[in-house]
Amino acid sequence: MSELMLTTLLNIDLDELPVKGLDVHILKDCILKKQSHEAFFIRNTVVLLIKSGSLRVSFQDVLLELFAHDLVVLSKGATLAILGTDPQLKLFYLSFSTTFAIENCNKQALLDAFYFLSSKNIGKVSLDLKSSLIVSLIYKLMYQVNSDTAIQHVATELQRISFNLFLYELRCIYGQFVSDYHLNFTRNENLTIQFLNILAIHFNEQHSVQFYAGVLHVTAGYLNKVVKQTTGKPVKKIIEETLVMEAKNRLDDDQITINRLSEELGFNSPSSFSTFFKKHVGIAPSAYRSSLSK
Repeated sequence: MSELMLTTLLNIDLDELPVKGLDVHILKDCILKKQSHEAFFIRNTVVLLIKSGSLRVSFQDVLLELFAHDLVVLSKGATLAILGTDPQLKLFYLSFSTTFAIENCNKQALLDAFYFLSSKNIGKVSLDLKSSLIVSLIYKLMYQVNSDTAIQHVATELQRISFNLFLYELRCIYGQFVSDYHLNFTRNENLTIQFLNILAIHFNEQHSVQFYAGVLHVTAGYLNKVVKQTTGKPVKKIIEETLVMEAKNRLDDDQITINRLSEELGFNSPSSFSTFFKKHVGIAPSAYRSSLSK
């Protein structure tokens, strides 16, 4: 992704993309080849979540220094200048057009949330680990839906659902700015968001669908049915993807041993963790760690 510069992404015509009006990326090594510091107008609403490292920008002539777990909404038509990055910068990137939002918001409340987020300079927020993980999960869901050709026959519906989940979460995060605004969730949407919140807290110690169903006072079958209808994925797959994502993040840190990591992620032994990781990633944890340094 080193060739995919932030300035390029921010100036893409979203109507020319495979998914018209929506662009999602998980960027690594996105160092600017040259930093002109020249301001330009943002063509579409952009939401950034910093995974690691830092990013310095001037947004509407206000200096923003973004670090790990910082979330910022860059509104359409605003001016932005990218002032600098560091070698550790990794981030989640989402850009969407007004037309896409209008066509895919399934409730007026969500459309109102979109207008709230896209029309005001509301700055950055620093997320706690739980909120950061929840947003990361939804980013990853949207990214996979956009890029997985195997599910193209249901991709449009999944894009709409995941986009709505994303707006729900953003509106909850920024809810402090409008104290008298409330979102109404359907039972299925509410259960899915509760599941994601509980998963963010317990994924490194609880890997079974039964645990999450028990906490939510529903059967495992019912939870799986609702979550799959809402996200396009069964509960077990989301749990596994969360563990894989966290394992990859932690393997980037040379100070943590694979034995310790397997223990912290709730596996019975290093061998069971290695088997799990290799099944989902294709290579052993040690090989994956080695590949990061190449």
